[in-house]
Amino acid sequence: MTAGGSPITGCEADNAFFAPLVLHHAHEHAVIAHLGADGRLVAISEARGGPDRIVLPLRQIIGDALAHDGRRVLLAHNHPSGDPTPSETDIESTRRLADMLRPLGIRVYDHLILTRSGASTSFRRLGWL
Repeated sequence: MTAGGSPITGCEADNAFFAPLVLHHAHEHAVIAHLGADGRLVAISEARGGPDRIVLPLRQIIGDALAHDGRRVLLAHNHPSGDPTPSETDIESTRRLADMLRPLGIRVYDHLILTRSGASTSFRRLGWL
């Protein structure tokens, strides 16, 4: 999908969009989609992690969201271990990001964790966002 393409709207579509961007990495790798008010992609940023964890670059994500006039942020990263269970770091960094973006009028729409086996976790589906 390119900037200005179809809106990103649901977990299955989101998984299909993010899978080729994150699943080929041997280490944890995050892709951050910045969406406009209409849900269309306006920018993408990425963050690299280690073999079993990633620390989201919160300042970079917030700066990118503001620079691109984003209204929603959609995060996805891989778990090379094959276990889509969110780590404490995943949960805490997503909560912190949502708390930091909220006063700016920007919403964390979802955080997806994807695995090569096709197993995935959606923070939105879990009711965490």
